[in-house]
Amino acid sequence: MSYHLVALRSEGGSTMVSSTRQAIACVLFIFIAAVCAPSQVAPVKTATISGNVTLNNKGLAGVVVVANHSDYSPDRSSYRATTDQTGKYRITNVVPGTYQIGPLSRGLVYEDQMFKRSLVIEEGDNVEDVNFSMSRGGVITGKITDADGRPVIEEMIFLQPLHGPYAITPYFNGGIMTDDRGVYRAFALHAGKYKVYVGQGSDRMPGATRVHRQTFYPSVTDSAKATVVEVIEGGEVTDIDITIGRPLTTFRVTGRIVDGETGKPVPHLRYGIIEFSGNGMGSSSSGASTNADGEFKFEGVLPGKYSVFIDPEQNTEVRADPVPFEVVDRDVTGLVVKTVKGSSVSGVVVMEGVEDPAALAKIGTLFVHGMYEHREGQFDQGVFSYVKPDGTFRINGLPAGVLNFALSAHGPGVTKQMALVRIERDGILQPNGVTVKDGEQITGLRLTMKTLAATIRGQVKVEDGELPANARLSIWIAAMDESRSLYRVTTGDSSPRIDSRGRFLIEGLAGGTYEINIAVFEEGRSDSNRIFKQQVTITDNSVNDVTMTIKLKP
Repeated sequence: MSYHLVALRSEGGSTMVSSTRQAIACVLFIFIAAVCAPSQVAPVKTATISGNVTLNNKGLAGVVVVANHSDYSPDRSSYRATTDQTGKYRITNVVPGTYQIGPLSRGLVYEDQMFKRSLVIEEGDNVEDVNFSMSRGGVITGKITDADGRPVIEEMIFLQPLHGPYAITPYFNGGIMTDDRGVYRAFALHAGKYKVYVGQGSDRMPGATRVHRQTFYPSVTDSAKATVVEVIEGGEVTDIDITIGRPLTTFRVTGRIVDGETGKPVPHLRYGIIEFSGNGMGSSSSGASTNADGEFKFEGVLPGKYSVFIDPEQNTEVRADPVPFEVVDRDVTGLVVKTVKGSSVSGVVVMEGVEDPAALAKIGTLFVHGMYEHREGQFDQGVFSYVKPDGTFRINGLPAGVLNFALSAHGPGVTKQMALVRIERDGILQPNGVTVKDGEQITGLRLTMKTLAATIRGQVKVEDGELPANARLSIWIAAMDESRSLYRVTTGDSSPRIDSRGRFLIEGLAGGTYEINIAVFEEGRSDSNRIFKQQVTITDNSVNDVTMTIKLKP
């Protein structure tokens, strides 16, 4: 599903100046005229993408090359073509947007890159020489056994590359798992040096049936003593076997969720657990539900400090404060979570300048999300409610605090970005969120949203030469208007990219001033000052061309 997240813009307490009725009528007339005369709208000029796929400098025939829109939504078409006998491909009828393009070929890897290539496509583009040089992937295989020599079944194997742009942190090659013999086979690996290990130890959340200490090949727990495994192109390294020690000692945590007034059990209520690490909060896990007697349990819990909580996303009328507990050297039993009547908020979502309630249904499936300001010693809780076709919503089970809101939309046809621009309670603007008291049932909220259609279309130029072949560019933007400090927009592509031609496209923005940031990362070089900034001011519903010039030399 494609999700488009939009959130509150603080208006600094001032109200927005509304247009006159005459101006609105004029705009609506123009809009209706445009809808009724589609033949007068020029069709979008599609683009083509072409190039070569080679293996050892020879054309690779029969390979499918796919261009996927970067927001991965199911209603976006993907475009593909198959290479001919010389390795050439040509993808046609591509509509404008940002795409990830790459060949689909099991067992082969990109020779000079890790991932698919990013392309920013404009109307009528004819992008040539989008070439891919492939090489045969390598293989690492072995067997995992326990302290008694028995095979360890369905255990994840992890690879840590020692060189390359992503070697600074371990990358987890998903799907590498031992079979019923304890055997694993990691394939489609880039040529290079790796450390192989199994087990995550304290990094694994409660719920696992077994927890093993992190163990590297050849069966050592100290990463510095691990033997490096070298993979060559198309080669296979066998017998990379690891014997892991006995599972770490874990414990069971049990308790009940009861009604705080009657003491009766609360069945079928989802709950979760969160760990508190030395640096604050860690990972959380939820999804299980209490049984008919209101009982909950957690298996495989390592020693540490935790809290059990009611999953806030189920939108029930009750709530409960998290109950902390600590696991030391034995099972924890007898925990009691007491529910109380929660607060609630309800209201309606409307579109700015649109009176027809049916307009919301045309957008897609809408949800209202409630978010609390972070409170010391508490973990952030998010709650949400489905927006009915008539625009109404209700969020239950809320604690006291300052509640802010966001909207999300998903489903076929969701192509435009939206923003929540105004929150009112009984006609009074709430620029800093809604204050909720214990047990309060708030009605009369009005959330006003609007469509965002401003675009920044950019080109990166290097002033003193060309980018090194191993350099990567990262781009992000930040709103500079102080009155919009809480205005957050996630576009269809929440992480815009710069393609191989230096182009970038950031869509779904509101009018305002933004700072564009471009960072240059180069393998083997750590330079925190290689970040280039430029401010741009845009208006609503506009396309803004920007040229970013970066200087690599001091």
